[in-house]
Amino acid sequence: MEKRVDKLTETRVGASRNGELQLGRDPGNMAKPSFEYQDVPGVNPSVVLISPDAGCRRTLRRTIEAQRATILQEFTTYPTYAHLESVLELDCDAFVVEIDSDIDIAMDLVEAVCTRKPLASIMVYSTEGDGDRMVRSMRAGAREFLTGAIPNTVIQEALVRAAARHAQQVKKVSGNTLVFWGAKGGCGVTTLATNFAIALRMETAAEVALLDLNPHLGDVAVLLGLTPRFTVAEALQNAKRLDQEFLSTLVTEHRSGISVLAAPDVYSPSVPIENRTVGKLVDVIRNRYPYVVIDAGRNLGDGAEALLQMANTIYLVTQLDIPALRNAQRVISYLQRTGDQRIELVVNRFDARKSEFDDEQVTKALGLAPKWKIPNDYAAARRSSNAGSPLMQEKSPVAAGLRAMARAASGQPLTGDKKRGFSLFGS
Repeated sequence: MEKRVDKLTETRVGASRNGELQLGRDPGNMAKPSFEYQDVPGVNPSVVLISPDAGCRRTLRRTIEAQRATILQEFTTYPTYAHLESVLELDCDAFVVEIDSDIDIAMDLVEAVCTRKPLASIMVYSTEGDGDRMVRSMRAGAREFLTGAIPNTVIQEALVRAAARHAQQVKKVSGNTLVFWGAKGGCGVTTLATNFAIALRMETAAEVALLDLNPHLGDVAVLLGLTPRFTVAEALQNAKRLDQEFLSTLVTEHRSGISVLAAPDVYSPSVPIENRTVGKLVDVIRNRYPYVVIDAGRNLGDGAEALLQMANTIYLVTQLDIPALRNAQRVISYLQRTGDQRIELVVNRFDARKSEFDDEQVTKALGLAPKWKIPNDYAAARRSSNAGSPLMQEKSPVAAGLRAMARAASGQPLTGDKKRGFSLFGS
């Protein structure tokens, strides 16, 4: 779990809510306007202020408010990737980010906001006019670099530019992040996640990314018959390089049309798994693909927190046996402490004739009713894994169940006409 947890405060109505610590191109060289925004009818700049340093935050607040600008919200920590969407929803002219408290986290935040909102005005502030910091800020996407005691004319002109860009701003929507999490080992999570990703591609014809977050012993590549050149290990070991361009060099295209970021082919216990790095990886991928399917490893440690917070849907995979159901109950209890409603219970290898538990018993024990039941076809699953050929390539009850899940995930009715004009595997 993240060790640094602080408060997130909102200045508009004096309210506050919890937030977590984690996680602005033309500084000073744009044309100078010949007017001030106070003289422009209808222009009343609004700002989101982000600074973990209380003294610096007070100084910036006074400077901004002296220009008759409105501070919509103040963050007393750098927001996490999990909270990034709520930050982006704030309808403001500019984000002012103080970078001295933790420049690495601050630069990640600036880059994430700029990637999602290309026209956003990010103003970074540092007490020192350091050339290296200015260059880093420019590369991250900041439009203004403010330093020291900010002259009135400088902040005025920066806010004019910010207000003008805000009128053109179009928010980029994040991809749907769908996480498969196993109640215990051997529940078939990788098989379901892998074939579900292909089912999504079949049902939507949209771009789908499949991420194997089992960096030590992942099997997605084996099930798909892939030998990737690069893997998730390179992504996790190069957090500072993570962006869409770097991501494009890491993924492997499968013949079904999905893009795969697989686990390493060689066992390596030294692959770093950190909350912040996992959050950044997921954020970069979901900013590129409309659908991101994640096979969540059981040894993610701190990384599990960011992953589960960022998921749109969590498919908790279990079987109808006591050890799996016991673990499922523990996971559900953990996730629902904060009223989490994103969990969908998936019963894998379901056989009504052999099951010792019915829906009523499962619901009573877990506090959550089964949403999906994937039929037991162990022979087909074993044949598929041995051949490196996806189950979705053949007609089977398992494939039908996964296509129903994919239709629901993409907002389609569970039954309906098969999509025309898209052929899986080129056949």
